[in-house]
Order: sequence, then structure tokens, then C-alpha cells
Amino acid sequence: MTIKLAFISQTRLSKLLNTVRSQEHWSVEFELHEFIAEQNKSKLLALDARRDIEVIIAGGGNALMIEEMQLATPLVKIQISGFDVMQALWRAQQLATTAVFINYNQTIEQLQRYSSLFNIQVEQYIYHSVAEVVDLVHRVVQRPNCIIIGASHVCDIAESMHAKSVFIYSQDAIHQALISAQQLALSLRAAREKREKLEAILRCVEDGIIYIDAKMQVEEFNPKAESILAIDAQEVLKKPVSALLPNFALEQVVHREKSEYNQLLKIGDTQVLSNRIAVFNQGKLIGALASFQDVKTIRKAEQSIRLSTRAKGLVAKSSLQNMIGENSEFKKLLSRAELFAKSDASVLIQGETGTGKELIAQGIHLASNRASGPFVAVNCASIPETLLESMLFGYEEGAFTGAQKTGKSGLFELANRGTLFLDEIGELPFSLQGRLLRALQEKEIMRLGSDTVLKVDIRVITATNRDLAQMIGNKAFKEDLFYRINVLNLSVPALRERIEDVVLLIGHFFKLKKTSEQNYSNIIAQATPWLLRHRWPGNIRELENIVERLAIMLKANMADTDIMSELQQSLGLDTAIQQTSAGNIKAALASQEHQQLQAILKGCNNNKTIAAKKLGISRSTLWRKLQVVS
Repeated sequence: MTIKLAFISQTRLSKLLNTVRSQEHWSVEFELHEFIAEQNKSKLLALDARRDIEVIIAGGGNALMIEEMQLATPLVKIQISGFDVMQALWRAQQLATTAVFINYNQTIEQLQRYSSLFNIQVEQYIYHSVAEVVDLVHRVVQRPNCIIIGASHVCDIAESMHAKSVFIYSQDAIHQALISAQQLALSLRAAREKREKLEAILRCVEDGIIYIDAKMQVEEFNPKAESILAIDAQEVLKKPVSALLPNFALEQVVHREKSEYNQLLKIGDTQVLSNRIAVFNQGKLIGALASFQDVKTIRKAEQSIRLSTRAKGLVAKSSLQNMIGENSEFKKLLSRAELFAKSDASVLIQGETGTGKELIAQGIHLASNRASGPFVAVNCASIPETLLESMLFGYEEGAFTGAQKTGKSGLFELANRGTLFLDEIGELPFSLQGRLLRALQEKEIMRLGSDTVLKVDIRVITATNRDLAQMIGNKAFKEDLFYRINVLNLSVPALRERIEDVVLLIGHFFKLKKTSEQNYSNIIAQATPWLLRHRWPGNIRELENIVERLAIMLKANMADTDIMSELQQSLGLDTAIQQTSAGNIKAALASQEHQQLQAILKGCNNNKTIAAKKLGISRSTLWRKLQVVS
């Protein structure tokens, strides 16, 4: 955009400007305004209100009047140089013996300095208003052999009285004023762009920003600071910071010339986390800056990060309240897990394969104060020893062949503010056990290839189906690590130890497979004796697999006899029973069913409604079965 300058002038000065403009190419746009500033203040105010005028140029009385008005638009004064004075005096001595300089509101120092160089007497008069000029010029005109030196207005009045005059300004003065105005406009543009960038940054940053100068006055107070502190910027700008914001203690930073970071401050009812920085220019302190965030905002950001973690799948899904089971020992286990969830101590969960140890770990996490944080699970037996260390602790760029260029966070870092679940801890290589122990003790880790220690805030839950005490005796598991992970202990009962929950679990898994009760109730009713006497070596995982197989067969509308045959094979029933005649099978099943029904009914305090619900059948079906058996 072309620079636009406003030139406040009168006739003689305008002619000089046009001469200078014609002598070379100017990459600026000029607006010429011919008037006397004292008599046209409204015009000046109108010019000042325009955004396109970047600099005003004026000389003599016009310049002084504009200065007095304190316009927002910057002013460049046409300066009277020593050369201009000497040139005017040289011309004056050719025409008179006395030179009278008439100027607005101030004398010209160079006039006395250079007057001795010329064969002419020099006098100076100043005027304070346009009305005085006519009288001054008239008095000079009455004197013999005098010549007037002045600006346009003075020379015009002298000419109107047929008096001799010399115009004080030169082409060089105009040229220099134009160059100065152009440079000033460019500098102001650069400063304005810099300021606009700074203001854009201050508007956009999520931190409140306060800046004070060396005199302890507030120079910057951004919109975020207004929002966080509920203070209008106009109330604090250009005012002492100590009286308005004493808790920021910015004046201490200025006095000590020392920055302070991550300070928790209470400003009114708002708690903020603040950095206070001493600002230097060429080694000299020029002020101090405070950047701060509302602690509530920080917590929301952390929540957002946690939600992002959820999007990556690092979440627990199974709560303790949703665990299926009526067995008394299993209920005690859940109660203990609920209690342990209130602590941050390590938990060791022991139990056979397939008993649901990870589900218990997820439930503990969701019942803890870390529920909104990540739940990171890793199976120590499923990852090769060569990769397990880098997976747990992460690595830096170039830590080993094939490492990502940017490095990678380990599971400890991913689990920060949450729970790390180490399944099958008994399979952890002995060589890594010492490093894991240190990480758990110190709550610190170090990535592979790095010398930087990282703090982590995690709760560790481990699980195993092995006898760790025996492994310690065999020197296969570190005793110190065992005591570190075994602060709290849970033992998950095998499915055969909670046999009354089998039918409940079957119903639950069928619902997950979206199989209606009327499709499977008859099969389950017939197979209940087999299901209840099975040893379930694979525990709940085995039961779920069998239900999935049955659900597929039921959806395919296979005959009940085929499904029963498949179920017998799945349960590995004695082949001798399978080869027995149909009548004997019915008799055997009836006897077993009678025993199991009585056992379940007894466990439910003879409440047939509860017993039927456990068996996944209606109360009338249970009553009929009991009658048939009788």
C-alpha cells in the first residue's frame, strides 16, 4: 500500500514542494492542504481522524500549532537549517542594510550565530497569533532600508504592503522533510505490524500475560489476563502493579533481577500457576513479565489429554459393580478389591488362567481416584525379551537399530496419572526385574539411549498364575520385587470353586451374543448337570468359548441332539456315558440333575425364584423339574 502524506502549506511553500516533487520520483502519495492551522483547527482534526494519512508535514507556525493540538497522526516539521539562514541573509544583504526575521512563537538560534558573517544588521521578532503579524510587518515596513525574512504567511503580508521579503525555506529543507516523513511512515508501519503481531499473539495465547516496565507500571495486560482475573485492562494499564496486583510480586522480580517458574499463586478467589520472568535489554533490566494459567484450565486440559488417551484405547471397561457372581467367596473378593481401589498401593492378583484377573484390575482402576486416567495393560509373556524393555521404558532416537527417528514413549509414560497392569508378571525376564523394581520404588524412569530421568505417577497392578514364592526359592524371581508388588493381594477363585455361578455366566454370555433365552434355555436345562460337574480347567474363558460355539449352532437352527452331542465333546464327558442307552442316560442325568437342583436350591435358602434365576430358567420350569425328579 502506497504511503500517503498530508502537506500543510501556503502558496510559497506549495510551489517549493511542487518543484522538489518534479525533480525526482517519489514512491509516496501527497495531499496538499493550503491553510493556516490556527484558523482551521477543524480541518486538522478531520485529517487526524483519517486512517489513510500516515504523516503530516508542516513548517513554521503551522507545525507549532499542530504540536500544540497533540494530534494522533505523527508530524514532521520542515526544519530551518543553518544553510537556509545563511542563504536568506546573503540574499537580504543584497537588498537592504537591516534584516528583520519574523517567526511564530520562537526565535531562530542560527540567525545570531551566522549574522556576523554578513554585512547586514539582523533583528528578530516573534508573534503568537495571526492577528499580530500584520501589525509587526506594518511597523517594519515604515522603517527605511529594511527587509523581512519569514515563512509564507509573513512574506505574503509583506508583499501585500509592497515591502521587500525573503522566503526562509529552501528546496533542501523540503527535500529533507519529505525523506524524513517517508522514513517515519515506513518505521511506523513496521512498528505497527510488529505491535499488531504482538497483540494477535497476546489475544490468542491461552496464558494470561502481564508486563511491567522498570518503573513497576503495567504496560501489557492481555485479554486472557482480563478473563482469568476478572479485571478490565483499563483499570491497571499505566498504573503501579504493587497496588493492583500485589500477589504477583512482579516488583520482587525487578528488584532481584531473577526469574521464577511454576509458582502457585492465589489472586482473589482464583488459583493460578505462574512464571515470572525478568526482561533484559543489552544486559540492563527493563521490566518483568508474568505468564499464568488458571489451575482449573490446566485441569481441564489434563482431562482433554486423558480423553485423547481413551481414544487410543488405553482405558478400562469392566467395573467391579458389573462382575457376575453370587458365590460368597467371589463377593468377598469384590469387596476387598473395592477397598484396595481407595489406595495407591501395588496390588498382586493371583489366580488360574481364565479366571478374569485383568477384569478385576480394570475394576480396581475404575473404582480408584485414577479412573479418568489411562489404563495400560501389557502381557509380559507375549512380548519377546528383546522388545519388552523398550516397550516398558521407551527409547530415544538412535537407541538401537530400527528405532523410530523421533523416539517413542514407553508404557510407563503412557500410564502416567493412571494404572499400569502387568499381566503374567511371573514371566518377566530376570534381567528386567531389577529395572522394574527401581522404577516402582523411585517413580522414575529413563528411556533407552537417554540420560534424562522422567518422573511418572502411576499405580501398578500385577497378575500371575504362577507360584511366585516357589520362583523366589528357585532364584527365578527377585524377592525385593515380590514384596514391592505384593503390598495388597487378591486371590481369584477358580470357576469350579464357584460352580453356582456357572449358569449365571452362561446367561450373561448368551446375552452378549444376542441369543434369546427361549433359544438356549431348553439346551441349558438339559445340560445343567454336565455343566455343574465339569472341572473347568480353562475357567471362565473356557466357559465363554463353549457358549460362543453353542450360540453359533443355535443361530444355524441345528437339532438339539446335535448340539447336545457337541456339548458333550466340548466338556470331554466320559465315553462310557456317551455309549450308554438313551434310557440309562436319562436316568443318570435325572439323578445328577436332582442332586444339583437340590444343592442350588439349598444355596438359595430354598427360594425357588432366586434358584430359577441362577439356573436361567423360569420358576414354573424349576417347579416342574423338581416334581419330575420326585
